[in-house]
Amino acid sequence: MLRLILLGLFLIPASVSIAQSTSTIKKNADRAFSYENWALALDLYEQYQQAKPGDPTVLGHIGICHYQLHHGDKAKEFLQYVTTKMSDKADADAYYFYARTLHGQMAFAEAIEVYKQFLRKADSRHPLRARVRDAIVRCLNAQTMEVNESVALVENLGKAINSEGDEFAPLPSRNHPNRIYYAAARPGCKGGKRNAEGLEDEEKGKWCSDMFFAERKTAGWEDGGGLSPLINSPRYEVAADFGVNGNVLYFFRGFSLFSGDLLADTAQTKDEYALYPPAFDGPMETDQGDRDLFFFNDSTILFASRREGGYGGQDLYFSKLSGGLWTQPQNLGPTINSAYDEFSPFLAKDGRTLYFSSNRTESMGGSDVFYAVFNDEKAGWEAPKSMGAPINSPGNEAHFRLSGEGRQAYFSSDRLDSYGQRDIYIAYFKTPVEAALHASKPVFFDAVAPPEVVQQDLALPALYYTNDQDVLSPENLQALLVVARAAVQFPESKVFVHAHTASSGQSKFDLYYGIKRAELVANKLKEMGIAPERILLKSAGAGFPASRTVIGATPYPAGEQLNNRIELSLSGETNTRMQRRAVPEAAEAKGAAQFDSWMQGLCFKVEMVAASQIVTTDALALYSDLLIDSKGNDALYHYSTGFLKNFGKAQQLQQAVLKSGFPEARIVAFVDGIKISKAEAVSQLKKYPELASFIQN
Repeated sequence: MLRLILLGLFLIPASVSIAQSTSTIKKNADRAFSYENWALALDLYEQYQQAKPGDPTVLGHIGICHYQLHHGDKAKEFLQYVTTKMSDKADADAYYFYARTLHGQMAFAEAIEVYKQFLRKADSRHPLRARVRDAIVRCLNAQTMEVNESVALVENLGKAINSEGDEFAPLPSRNHPNRIYYAAARPGCKGGKRNAEGLEDEEKGKWCSDMFFAERKTAGWEDGGGLSPLINSPRYEVAADFGVNGNVLYFFRGFSLFSGDLLADTAQTKDEYALYPPAFDGPMETDQGDRDLFFFNDSTILFASRREGGYGGQDLYFSKLSGGLWTQPQNLGPTINSAYDEFSPFLAKDGRTLYFSSNRTESMGGSDVFYAVFNDEKAGWEAPKSMGAPINSPGNEAHFRLSGEGRQAYFSSDRLDSYGQRDIYIAYFKTPVEAALHASKPVFFDAVAPPEVVQQDLALPALYYTNDQDVLSPENLQALLVVARAAVQFPESKVFVHAHTASSGQSKFDLYYGIKRAELVANKLKEMGIAPERILLKSAGAGFPASRTVIGATPYPAGEQLNNRIELSLSGETNTRMQRRAVPEAAEAKGAAQFDSWMQGLCFKVEMVAASQIVTTDALALYSDLLIDSKGNDALYHYSTGFLKNFGKAQQLQQAVLKSGFPEARIVAFVDGIKISKAEAVSQLKKYPELASFIQN
């Protein structure tokens, strides 16, 4: 009976010749699936399922095809069946896409559980593991995300505009108040289907994008068709922006959406275009992936870029026209940019309210729309905030643009209920957005005079915790913001993250737990925009307590809390200092002060081993001053012992360590807590003559 139900559930009429063998159908289905031709793959898999029902891989692929085609309920039906009824045979991808489906349907708690099932099922090297961990965090965020009360309605522009293809990058017209321009990659586009090499390819290719326009009529939105054949070519075209008076259209043209040229063309009210539009002579390097041009005015642009010197992923930059030349692009800084991608910038008329998309973990799903306000009094950006639901969804929102009167905004999204890959949406606001109505003085944020800076000591508070879960407590996150801002103020400094723990009785575990907690802090600092190579991590385990846990013969439980700490500081000549909680005089331990003194000046240590995982050898117990060093951009843990000012004593310790079972033991040198090479030691010889022996050894 169960088999009959299974057969009935998945029976679908065939649409190809019965003579075609099932093996050929399966082979062609797999081929279409690998080329992401989801509709064809789905049709073929359904035919195979009719002939040979019950293959868990085929059922999983049918579910994935439905997900990719935005058939949410169908995707859930198949993927839930495979992962629950055939869990022993289902592959990890079925769990991933089942979780993505639940996430897209806003079943966040269920999605988290299935994401966790994926992590248990997937191989440790599975490329989606890191993405899934971020997705779990986003689900947790989504459960607490508030509805944006300023938004009256978000609406899909409808089938007249959106299709089963890809519609994106809406651009409100400056000359036509009820018109938008947009890009679409769908059947009928001039470039046809092209592969990664830019060649026509019906099997592997994707539709090239053309530029279209749409107009709002009394009865709704109507498609106006593609732009002139003179401007839509066999390549990819995407409208980027208009000049301030609306007479110049800037658009992208390339053999892919990621590399090409930025062109400028006259766009009069009759949409008459030149045969050979000139290139935009600006600072963007579109052939290197610079994208998302936005003209704030005719002499100021913003865009997204992956160029070197950023904070990770795509960052937002601006450039100004001065003396007929565009200035070197300037990064908008770590308050706006993160270790994730920031793109699709839009600066409102007030020159102070920036809208952009980002896939940082504070989003609801993929990339969300955020906004940030420039504070003139502080001459800096306030922390970005999410635009909230219903503008944001578990999908990817991008290309947010306010209309001129601020009553609505346009954006693209691939949310699960869209018609195709991405659709164009419109958000209606209950009242006009104030930032769209008036210009500020000065008109652009970079002209705001910075406030007079009064130099004073900045205290960097230590982070206190009881377990792994509260290392990043709200209180500690606020403290980390202080550290991140100080690190921005002193960009040449290194950021020390020193972890200490209460004693568990086994130093090898205390050390390892400490470095893993330091990594939690380092990852959060990266998200706040601190470059990984600037972050230096150390775990001293329980070796350097700040407080006793027994006073006389009486236990002192508060001592454990004082010892469970992560201390942060900056290197170099800065006006920052580390701040610990006060310890009662009767409970004071010498460990913390001793650790501070050893972190100053020259210090030799013996590095016992460099490992990618915990070292558990009992020989570690022979040493009382153990340390693990790591870097924010390094996956190795460097175990060491000794804090010695004399190189000869370091050699003696090295011999002892070699005999205790560490054949790779070597002497390393630190200056003010930073490990230095022999080449770097040469420049320090005058200050620390003892380095001569280290260099020569």
